[in-house]
Amino acid sequence: MQHGTTHQPDSHVHSVISRRRWLLSASAAGLAGSVAQWPLRAWAADSVQPVTRLDKQVRIVVAYGAGGASDGIARYVGEAISQRGGKPVIVENKPGADGNIAAEYVARAPADAYNLLVSGSSTHAVNATIYKKLGYDPIADFTPLANMASTPYAMLVNPKRISQTSVAAFLALAKKENRPLSFASANVGGRIAGERFKQLTRINAVNVPYRSSAQAMTDLLGGQFDFYFCDMLTALPQIKAGHARALAISSAERVASLPDVPTVAELGYAGFDVSSWIAIWSAKATTPPAVSAALSRWIGEALSADAGKEFLLSKGLVPTPVTPDYLNMLQERDTQLWGKIIIDAGMQQP
Repeated sequence: MQHGTTHQPDSHVHSVISRRRWLLSASAAGLAGSVAQWPLRAWAADSVQPVTRLDKQVRIVVAYGAGGASDGIARYVGEAISQRGGKPVIVENKPGADGNIAAEYVARAPADAYNLLVSGSSTHAVNATIYKKLGYDPIADFTPLANMASTPYAMLVNPKRISQTSVAAFLALAKKENRPLSFASANVGGRIAGERFKQLTRINAVNVPYRSSAQAMTDLLGGQFDFYFCDMLTALPQIKAGHARALAISSAERVASLPDVPTVAELGYAGFDVSSWIAIWSAKATTPPAVSAALSRWIGEALSADAGKEFLLSKGLVPTPVTPDYLNMLQERDTQLWGKIIIDAGMQQP
């Protein structure tokens, strides 16, 4: 995909995937152990001497607003990079357009710093389907450094509006009332979770989009809609206070912070697994492979340590393998899986 090129949604998904087709072929032929191992092999080949100290500052651009989970992780790993690399790390927030503003900025950023992007499934898996035109190439412009955490969603209801305490009872109520339900979303991942739930349960429901999780939560507590797949950071305080009730978790496994809440999958909807992920990439134009390898290593060390895992759990996040291998797998999987859900739900931008 060239900058500014227009694609139809279906072909756009396939154009993103086709860039890695040779990797899949190599894997099938036994020539590659994992689709996602290529960055590590490339770094090993390109880097004669491992980088131990940086020669200029690092700029981390977060695709979301200050104060959220992505911003918190960016500042946490930024401190780790600064300590290990010996140079300042600047964190900037550039929210908007499902992360596209930040991604395009990093791809074209000046070379006065090593430029990194903290974003997730929006910029590097789903936007290729949602938007007809992107100002960046999620594969050609970026080097994957690490997936840093996953963010499951809690399916929330307002107990003052919905008295039911299980998904089964909630669905029975929906059928009995015979009216369209409404569900909120504050980001692409939450919207996909709601659309997937709608598809599998065959309920009649319309989406109510919000610009932030806080705004959606305010209206949930005000009884403005029926349910909301909400990020854990926003959901947990309201659940603990008794203002919101969690009926299910969107990920394949239960979360430690809500151990008694079942997953949607274990309630009879096999294969339901929607979690956004928070990841970090370097801009290829301004960050050499040897530097990217060092940054990836330092981030992995920080988040794999006990203190790093405790930090993630305190934010309602789930630790994951902190490697470029794992991040590549997520990009490949969710570009295909979520792309289909987006097309079926008619979520593409005109």
